[in-house]
Amino acid sequence: NTLAAIFVSPVYQGQKIGKKMLSHAKSQRKIITLSVYKENENSCRFYLSQGFRAVSEQIDEHTGHPEYTMSVKT
Repeated sequence: NTLAAIFVSPVYQGQKIGKKMLSHAKSQRKIITLSVYKENENSCRFYLSQGFRAVSEQIDEHTGHPEYTMSVKT
């Protein structure tokens, strides 16, 4: 139920590839949770636009960067 990462090469961004990958992940689970760096505004906006909501904010223990935990019910 945890999505580790979605990466789309900058060359292919804006072509709905990330949305398709996320849609596939959503079809496999009832709830998906992920972490995203707070400073990664593009990714935060993307996940919010796909129905995720921030459920908590914390500091990543490995990097020291602030991050959100986001979740969506499918």
